[in-house]
Amino acid sequence: MLTVTFAMLQYIVMFLLIVVVVQLLKRRGVFDDSHQPVFDRLVTEFALPAIVFGMLTTTIIRTDWVLPILIVNIAVIAAMLIAWAACRALSLPPAATGTVVILSAWGSTYTVGAPVLATVFGTASEELAFGHALGTFGFALPFFTIGILVAGSFGLAAQGKHISLPAFLKDFFCSPVFLAFWLGLIVSLLFTVFHLPGADIYDDVFVEFFFVIQHALNLLVWISLGLLLRPVQARTFVPLLALVAIVHLFLLPALVFVGGSVTGLSLMERQVSVILAAMPSGAIAAVIADRYGCDGKLAAALVIGTYLIGLATLPLTLAIGL
Repeated sequence: MLTVTFAMLQYIVMFLLIVVVVQLLKRRGVFDDSHQPVFDRLVTEFALPAIVFGMLTTTIIRTDWVLPILIVNIAVIAAMLIAWAACRALSLPPAATGTVVILSAWGSTYTVGAPVLATVFGTASEELAFGHALGTFGFALPFFTIGILVAGSFGLAAQGKHISLPAFLKDFFCSPVFLAFWLGLIVSLLFTVFHLPGADIYDDVFVEFFFVIQHALNLLVWISLGLLLRPVQARTFVPLLALVAIVHLFLLPALVFVGGSVTGLSLMERQVSVILAAMPSGAIAAVIADRYGCDGKLAAALVIGTYLIGLATLPLTLAIGL
């Protein structure tokens, strides 16, 4: 537990330092609010499509990993519905509702979870391989499909625009992330199912490229988050932070643990699943929230808040659940 917490602390401190530097540069006039849409689009239309394509074409999934992936998907959808019901009860506006819903359901499994697993278990471990598959098909790809649809629908409602389902779906299906999803799925099937020649050459050429893009994505996301961050009113912010923390940092890992226990997952599968589910809210989700019209400033503050709370909740979750 201490190893996981220390590894997580390292990445949290590193990311928070980037946010502080961006805030200082903003005060000096290097950055201003006009740069925000640029970084949002770089994330959603360049880095994310490359990452989605890379994850699909380089992640190996075993048949015995399908069950834990399904458990995580069900838990994520349940967390999303619980958060939505709470927002309805609180009569939150659409922009805030969209932000709370996606931050309650999806965490930093890619930006923090994967590096933490590599640090704790090693880069050649079965835990890391399983974590990559679970992070890709259990968390990331559902977010890049369902999560973006949720953010987009609430964003349009917040802008008072009439939601035409055919037009909305057309824009989504033509988005770079969705096109990368299908292209990556096709390439993955060609290499793994149909054994198309050239898989080794592809790995040699592109794996390092996707590794570089991963680091670029982390930097772009945290610069964007630093630009989004604003002072918040404690009276309105604290209840929403409490809601997101309860759903995401407690209920989501609990649902994953219960599902894994009931279905008889191995200790390794249950452990990795709970660790990834217990990661703080996703920084990428905050950028997506802002890009698609939800409350980006609230999202940035909630992400920072759950990162700090996660330092205490992750060891507690592991102690109770494992």
